[in-house]
Amino acid sequence: MTMFDLSPEDKVSILVVDDLASQHVVLRTVLEGPDQEVVTVSSGRQALKAVLQQEFAVILLDVNMPDMDGFETASMLRSYRRTTSTPIIFVTAYVDDTEMARGYSLGAVDYISSPVVPEILSAKVRVFVQMYRMNRELRARAAQREELARAEAQRASADEARQRADFLAHVSHLFTRSLDVQTTLSRILDTSVPALADVACVYLELDGEAFPRTSLRCGPAVDSLIESARGHATEAIAPMEQFFQLAKQTVDAGESIVCRSATDGIFGFRGDRVQGTSPLRFEEIRFHPLLSGVERKAAMAFGVVNSEVDHQRAPIVTEFVSRASIALENAFLFSALRDEDQRKNEFLAMLAHELRNPLAPISNAVSVMKSTEPGDAKVMTWATGIIGTQVEHMVRIVDDLLDVSRIARGAVALQRKPLSLRVVIDRAVETSRPHFAARAQAFSCAACESDLIVEGDLVRLTQVVANLLNNASKFTQPGGHINLSMAFSKGIAVVTVTDDGEGIDSKLLPRVFELFAQGDSALDRAQGGLGIGLTLARHLMELHGGSIRCWSAGRGRGAKFTVELPASIATDKPAPVADILPMRRRGGARVLVVDDSVASTESLKVFLELHGYQVQCAHDGVSALALAKKFAPQVAVLDIGLPGMNGYEVAKAIRADTALGNCLLIALSGYGQDEDRLKSKSAGIDHHLIKPADLASLVDLITTHVVRGSADAEGEGRPA
Repeated sequence: MTMFDLSPEDKVSILVVDDLASQHVVLRTVLEGPDQEVVTVSSGRQALKAVLQQEFAVILLDVNMPDMDGFETASMLRSYRRTTSTPIIFVTAYVDDTEMARGYSLGAVDYISSPVVPEILSAKVRVFVQMYRMNRELRARAAQREELARAEAQRASADEARQRADFLAHVSHLFTRSLDVQTTLSRILDTSVPALADVACVYLELDGEAFPRTSLRCGPAVDSLIESARGHATEAIAPMEQFFQLAKQTVDAGESIVCRSATDGIFGFRGDRVQGTSPLRFEEIRFHPLLSGVERKAAMAFGVVNSEVDHQRAPIVTEFVSRASIALENAFLFSALRDEDQRKNEFLAMLAHELRNPLAPISNAVSVMKSTEPGDAKVMTWATGIIGTQVEHMVRIVDDLLDVSRIARGAVALQRKPLSLRVVIDRAVETSRPHFAARAQAFSCAACESDLIVEGDLVRLTQVVANLLNNASKFTQPGGHINLSMAFSKGIAVVTVTDDGEGIDSKLLPRVFELFAQGDSALDRAQGGLGIGLTLARHLMELHGGSIRCWSAGRGRGAKFTVELPASIATDKPAPVADILPMRRRGGARVLVVDDSVASTESLKVFLELHGYQVQCAHDGVSALALAKKFAPQVAVLDIGLPGMNGYEVAKAIRADTALGNCLLIALSGYGQDEDRLKSKSAGIDHHLIKPADLASLVDLITTHVVRGSADAEGEGRPA
């Protein structure tokens, strides 16, 4: 009786590799049986293909074969993972010691001379076949034992897994029922005790708060200790100094901490802190990180009085902490979204208020102009002054909103170059000086002894400093004091703006640089503004590699803003930055204005004619091209949104006309996004200005082009 009972289907395969068909017949006759099958191939390549398709107990390999001999085939078989240990028996008619040594080095287990002796061949092959069957049977039994052990482990942990799933499902259900931060904290603690520990405590750091918060729950095991400790109440238990150190360490490292010694100093009675004693002794206290963001950080501590009490195991605690972290983060995010939504609504209401403010005097001025006699110089002077001032105010509002949009999209491009910080300060002071004069405020400026050089954008840096000065004036009462000082230390220029005005409430101080943050949103507030100026200032300073900070002692006690920027001390006197570009104008230049708005076209025509230009107007693209052929303009000012044929198409048509090849094309449009400027450039437009444009800059562009064109003409001997 054999060691193994084999079924008829449990056959073992033997591979025969020989180039002679007669040898196939011989070996198949000798080796084939009910429990053995012989697979025959005629070359080494076919053998390699066969071993990839099925597994063999032994391989009989002829040494002398064309193309790829037995040694090469054996070497390739040993490189395959499936046949790295498959027995190989070489079959050859001639065997010498050299070939035999080479064969054994390639992993051969035996040599058989041809012609073969059936009994010897059958006996040798049978040994390897039995070894193969035994190995396969052992693997099968090992797999059965492994499967049995796995099934037993699954059965053993079924109850625990069910309890774990029920507990975590209950926890998730509770956590998702509320998005209130305090309610979420309470539910985290309530579900922790006594299921996970005898004491649970949450440690919470919030940006802008000087001291961390803590919330604590105690279970029955702690209650029993409290009752025996001179009648203390559970509410008298509080975290001690060591608790805060360990919680801070957990939050900073982002890893759990386990304490099994000196735990009696982590929790104690409030009344016992001075004495430094506590009856609460824990076998183990674990700290787990909950939140690790910039604005808020949190950790949770679990204290176990007796480890023999049936608490949930560590994997469930880890999963619980993960779900508690998500729930707490969601609660904070919801709170932040709710606050953002409230600030957004307040901003929209304030934006409507700020836009209506300039519209009212404009409407009044127009009504007065309509009700008076035409040509009344005093009324015209008064009305144009009112309208001009209010339009400038609206332009500033729109520019601030566009700046916020550009910063949000990362589309702010700085024109950085070395410049004197004193030039920035001087320009900002000149911009803000009318505010000081209007409110009778005393302004002082303490400049640095050395001339400091910064790498930055003159316009944007001036905007930052002027914004701080304007804010100081706005929130300082008439007759108040505003001071600007400059300092230099360790490669950093420091600009400080202080005032003795309204100050900033401590609750608003952490959010003063946030978008739309304002200290007073009441409808009757004295100061206007959209609450985006300081946000712009902070982002612009960050783009320059600097920073801006704010400090205030509270309402009614003034404020201080500090700007820090990388700088160096000037070694050479920098070239002065001209405040006003020199204008060279040449009268009689021909300008074509194209805009579908009749009011815009006529007002721009009047302005340009006052500067001595010849101006023709068109209100659509087709008529503009027809007029351009007759008028031959030196400059064309094009609106983009034209009926029928847009400004880009008009520009391309003008560029295609050789007679108008030297015409300067200026886009004057309300479309000012980056893609609009790219379209203008691809259409051949030289400059892209945004409505309402600075008309002085427009005149400079026209004059520079005309003067340059005249100089080129004179250089070539042509009349200008």
